Amino acid sequence: MKKLLSLILVFALVLSVCGCGSFGDPTISVNEDDVSSEDGLPNSSNNTSSEEVEEGPIFDFNSWELRLVNGSTPIPDGYVPELAAISAPYAGFNGASFDARAIDPLHALCADAKAAGINLTVISAYRTNDFQTGNFERKVNNVMAADPSLTREEAEAIAATVVARPGTSEHQVGLAVDFNSVEDSFKNTDEYAWLAANCTKYGFILRYTEEKQDITKIIPEPWHYRYVGVEAAKIMEEENLCLEEFIEKYNKPTADETTADAAQ
Repeated sequence: MKKLLSLILVFALVLSVCGCGSFGDPTISVNEDDVSSEDGLPNSSNNTSSEEVEEGPIFDFNSWELRLVNGSTPIPDGYVPELAAISAPYAGFNGASFDARAIDPLHALCADAKAAGINLTVISAYRTNDFQTGNFERKVNNVMAADPSLTREEAEAIAATVVARPGTSEHQVGLAVDFNSVEDSFKNTDEYAWLAANCTKYGFILRYTEEKQDITKIIPEPWHYRYVGVEAAKIMEEENLCLEEFIEKYNKPTADETTADAAQ
């Protein structure tokens, strides 16, 4: 009997030392790193990975190809584009020139169109301020002749939806070209269809559409194409953005710039 009691005492002692008498499932272990030292609750910071901030593409909106030119953003005083002559097979007039940094994409667009049986002719490209002034004045005079009741100011406002005021035309920075015809009927041609399907591959966009007229303030011009660079052109096409919308969406401060501003 004494031996039995001794064995029971020894067995109990072994259990207490091994901890097998503790409550709970002995197969479940607790990682000390997953428990906070203060309240014993799981430490969520160790259970989830840091959230990755997804940033969109980064563009230099001070660069020449993304320069915004419109009625509320005139060309800076003294700005002179780098110009190069448009090759004779594609130029519809003597002295036709375009920004030298984008002349190769323009030539490639015209050459590839020709290879596909599409003839594109540049009928307007870079314009001087004097040329644009003459264009605008003629349009204002035509508007006033059509409606003599209009004031000069009213006529200018109407004219500016068709012909940009001097200093606000994309042609003056050498980044815009007009193809073949300045008639609405150009939209019904094979040339227009080819441009609509291919222009962004060369970094060009159809600049003025009916859909975006409330933003651009310019009537639809199916003949007017603007160079912005391939990456920007593709995004504008995919997201159905005009240049103004594209700049508003993507011209945002970077994380570093935001941090720097907050620190000031």
